[in-house]
Formats: sequence, C-alpha cells, structure tokens
Amino acid sequence: MSSSNPHCICIWEEEESCEDCELKGRLHCHLDTRYSVIFGIPFFIAFIPTFVGLILLDYPLNLISTLTWIGYIIFFFLIWEPPILCAHCPYYAEGETKFLHCSINYGFFKTAKFKPGPASLWEKIQFLIGANLIFVIPMIFLIISQKWVYLGILVFGVVVWYIVIQWKICTDCINFSCILNKVPKEIRDEFLKKNPEMYGAWKKSGYKFDE
Repeated sequence: MSSSNPHCICIWEEEESCEDCELKGRLHCHLDTRYSVIFGIPFFIAFIPTFVGLILLDYPLNLISTLTWIGYIIFFFLIWEPPILCAHCPYYAEGETKFLHCSINYGFFKTAKFKPGPASLWEKIQFLIGANLIFVIPMIFLIISQKWVYLGILVFGVVVWYIVIQWKICTDCINFSCILNKVPKEIRDEFLKKNPEMYGAWKKSGYKFDE
C-alpha cells in the first residue's frame, strides 16, 4: 500500500499495479483530461449564454440575478455538494492533499472528510435538489424577464449536457453514490472489493455484493 494512501484506495497505488488489473480501461479511476472536456463543453454551452442573458436583464434585476446565481454555484460546489456526494468518492481519499485531483472538480478545495460508505437516500435527494437549482435559478429570472431565446438555449444546453454525461461519463465514474451513476453492478462490486475500507463500509450499510 502506498504511503500516500491512508484509506487504502487502489487508485492511489503506483500505476504499475494497474497493468494486470481486470478493470483497467473500464473505469475512470485515474485523472484523464478527456473527461474534463466531455463534461465541461456541454455544461458551458448552457452556462455562458445564460450568464450573458442575465447580464442583459434590466437593472437592478441583472445584478441581483447574476450575483444570486454565481453565489449559489459557489455555495453548492464548495459547501453543499462535498459532504453529500463528493466525500463518498474515492478521489476524496487521496492522501493528505487539500485539493481534488478528479477530472470533473479538479482543483476544488476539499471542504469535507472522506466517507467510504455509500450516500444515504437523504443525501441523494439533497444532491438532486441542489444540482437542479443551478439551472432553475436562472430559469426563473429569464422567465420573469421573458428572455425566451436565452431560456431556450439554457434548456437545450442542460438536455445535451445530461445526455452526454450519461453516455460518456456516468458509465465509468467511480463515485458510485451518485444517483446518476450507471456503472454496471459487477464492475462496481469488483472495484469496491479492491478497496478494503470502502468494501467494509458498503457491506456494513447493507449493500449486497455478488460473491
């Protein structure tokens, strides 16, 4: 076990140990910038036009809407999301580093402690509410101001983003606690069995492994 891996998460072992791993290439278990691009492009297709649309609203609604939206995004990603979702991800278990090295939230400051067990139902509900508010908040302001073109672009971008991540990201993601995760159970079980702390925590929670 690597000295930088106090939680015994196999992704923090030396990469040479991955050569004979039957899961190699089947999970996003090492930093890969391709995932950042695939995740980010459709997200910004919705984000950038929406930001422009809010800026173009009449004063002071443009200032109120923009500050509310940006403020909420910062709050969600740095305060609300980490303990209910990110902390359950193996990437959160990387040694003593204070910043995330995953492809999606790379560089984000860790504001919660690693949780090796699965997310609770309440945590999943909170994530759904919090994530949807990222898009609902600007939608409300755009509807009030009747900015239908920008609203349409936002809706289109969100739909494209969801389809893309479900097709290209969620099928490989090792945060199995995410309600959007689509990794097959047999692969999920195999990964968890390679990680003693997570395996024990998931089993204790009542999760049934295919032995």
